[in-house]
Amino acid sequence: MLETVNDVCINAACGRTLPLRVAHCPFCGACQIAQAPVLEKAVAPPPVPRMPSPVPVAPPTPAPAPMPQPAPQSAPAPKPVPPAPVAPAKAPPAKPAVKGSVPPPRPPVRLRTWIAAAVVLTGIWFFNKPADKPASVAEQVEAATALAAQCDLDGARSALAVLKSAKAPAAHLKRLQASITKSAAACDRQQQRAQALTALQDSVSQALDGGKPDLAATRLAAYVKRWGDDPDTLELDAKVKVALASAQLDLADACLARSDRVCLENSLIAAERYKRPELAARTQTLRTALSQLLERSLLDAVPGAGQ
Repeated sequence: MLETVNDVCINAACGRTLPLRVAHCPFCGACQIAQAPVLEKAVAPPPVPRMPSPVPVAPPTPAPAPMPQPAPQSAPAPKPVPPAPVAPAKAPPAKPAVKGSVPPPRPPVRLRTWIAAAVVLTGIWFFNKPADKPASVAEQVEAATALAAQCDLDGARSALAVLKSAKAPAAHLKRLQASITKSAAACDRQQQRAQALTALQDSVSQALDGGKPDLAATRLAAYVKRWGDDPDTLELDAKVKVALASAQLDLADACLARSDRVCLENSLIAAERYKRPELAARTQTLRTALSQLLERSLLDAVPGAGQ
């Protein structure tokens, strides 16, 4: 069904008579259907004078509709106001915490946690364990006595002073004092002996270097008579005896050169008295030479043996 249109163009500027019922004017192109007003949900603009809507005419007997008065073009239609933003729905307020509420129960501590804590505490205890209990008075006295025996007299006297300040028993103090006095005499003698030994080593070396083993032996004998033997004196004695035996073998060589059988034999006996294995080969050589010299002497003594 065709919509009802006006016989005259509704455009006031055109106003021509339409030969047919058309939706748009063929002359100006204006729409011939009255536009229905658009309803806005927003706040309505100020009232505008309404235009009378066209009166529809029944198809059988169409009646000419009155000419609507168009709105003046100079006054532009007001722009639609944008709808106000809708505020978001507010969440319901949280309920205030009840005063004195009970917190949720914690999970139970596992066994491995207890074991780890025990290990850590044990390590801390071993690292920061208290020092051993102080030594008793008797132990302190024994330690100071050992220091005195090692000639650490200053350490022993310091320990004695500490015990005196601690008001140790008099018996312990007296015993420690006696040990210090005895050790002081022994340490003093030991120090003198060490000094004498140093002097002896120097003098013996000088005598041996100067070819005087007898003087070296005399100095060594004097030291041993006063201070006694020790590993150092035994070492010096071995050096002196080697030098004395070497001197006798040198004399034996001179006797052999003179073919003095008696002198050679006496020198060998004197050298062998020292029993030095270092000179065994040289002594054996001279002993062989002595035997040969003895054989020649016997041959010379027999008449006609040389013919």
